[in-house]
Amino acid sequence: MKNSGIIARRTSVKNALGMHARPASKIAQIAETAHSDVWLCANSIKVDAASIIDILTLCAVKGTKIVIEIENQEDIVILDQIADFFEAGFGEI
Repeated sequence: MKNSGIIARRTSVKNALGMHARPASKIAQIAETAHSDVWLCANSIKVDAASIIDILTLCAVKGTKIVIEIENQEDIVILDQIADFFEAGFGEI
């Protein structure tokens, strides 16, 4: 497994309800399939994207800026899937 450093992508919460249990669960499911750790960062807090509880601690309301980080180039598809989910407003807009 090759590790090529941190790869990050910026996005934001677009749906009116913000981050709640359903999208947190979906993000965690996606992150669990990664080869290495996946992180979500917001408001100076960095959490494990494979943990629903950790994700919910971000208290991310509509407009919250999010940085998605991966530690392994092999997980770029995971990064893209999570970023696309954010961009689609978690399927709620």
